[in-house]
Amino acid sequence: MFLKKYAQYWVPLFLLTLAAGLVLLNLQLSEQFPYQDDFLSRWSAARGWMRDGTSPYSEKAYSDALALYDELGFTPPTFSQGRFIDLVWYIYLYIPFSFLPYRIARAIWMTLTALSIFFSLWIGFELAGVQLRVLEKCLLALLITCSYPFFKLILSASVLPLFFLAVLAACKYTLARRGTAAGVLLFLCLGILPISFVIAVFLMIWLNSRKQTDILTVFLVGLVFLVLTSLILFPGWIPAWFSSFIAAQPKLDWLDTPLMRLGAFFPGAAVPLAVGLHVSLFFMMLVEWYGLAQCDDRRIRWKLLLTLSLLSLFNPAGSPVYLLFAWPGVMFFYGFLHEKWKIAGKIIFWTALLAFLYSSFKTFLNTQNWSSIESTWVISFLPWVALLGLEWTRWWALNSPRPLPDT
Repeated sequence: MFLKKYAQYWVPLFLLTLAAGLVLLNLQLSEQFPYQDDFLSRWSAARGWMRDGTSPYSEKAYSDALALYDELGFTPPTFSQGRFIDLVWYIYLYIPFSFLPYRIARAIWMTLTALSIFFSLWIGFELAGVQLRVLEKCLLALLITCSYPFFKLILSASVLPLFFLAVLAACKYTLARRGTAAGVLLFLCLGILPISFVIAVFLMIWLNSRKQTDILTVFLVGLVFLVLTSLILFPGWIPAWFSSFIAAQPKLDWLDTPLMRLGAFFPGAAVPLAVGLHVSLFFMMLVEWYGLAQCDDRRIRWKLLLTLSLLSLFNPAGSPVYLLFAWPGVMFFYGFLHEKWKIAGKIIFWTALLAFLYSSFKTFLNTQNWSSIESTWVISFLPWVALLGLEWTRWWALNSPRPLPDT
């Protein structure tokens, strides 16, 4: 009773203390694990632009970032090679951090990365409609966040989890008929995650069929605003961005999806097999979208989880962050196991989960892979489990007499 009465005082204080503790912890971790750093080039580009107007895509910005990598002992990401290759308006996000010393700014960003992964998993549980107590959700999300490969994303100060959180939150808001909030989140993350455009189209079709066009309006207006303001503040940034991207990745060998790795098991037919797999799964997704406008809440949830699971297999650069799209489908399958077999279903799920987490960590210990490109086992297993689990439970999800739990 006492805690509830004074919650308005102790809850904010507790959260501030927790955040400060996480920042201090990440400050120590960044000193103990000076490996790949995904945040430094962005912080350096924002600082250079604020100090002397240096273009984020210039060679000077690139050389400044490399000098900082050498000075601080970190290594540039495999994909960007230390260049700023985001669309120019994302530099606004890093400007507040550019006023802080880099170590502190990085520790704060690592905290944001960890929280983004945690709440992405939390929202994924809600999208799956799985019935878990709050404590169970906290423990499960915390376990997965602190396990491999997500802890490596935290140590590398990855920027991607924040945008995956935005996409998953947009999905949640759409199911709650809050199109304006969903539209804002979708246009903000489109430049970082082009694959989110597919999800945006999916959500817009369903909401527009219900005479709720605010998601489309906000999405288009937001994109136009970002493009116009960026052209005013950074004239000629488009060719400069393209040149910077080509300088970092002059070839297409950075494309490395789980489906391409599956095709690589058959060297004689790797390319046609990979193309066939991508086309087949994309066509499968479009077929599942048939009748999307007429879907009720129960069907749209299952189709959304299937779409997210399929997109996790279109992971373009082999990054483990795409597993955040697979976890909702995995948790949906857990809901099926729990309903059918109760305690036995929970035992099966937790045994498989712990075995997967242990196996992934064992793989890391054997390879000591600190790059952003993950092993085939880690990035492929969960998406296929989610996809096959959703197909296996199709009738239970769409036609069983017992309705799915609401979130």
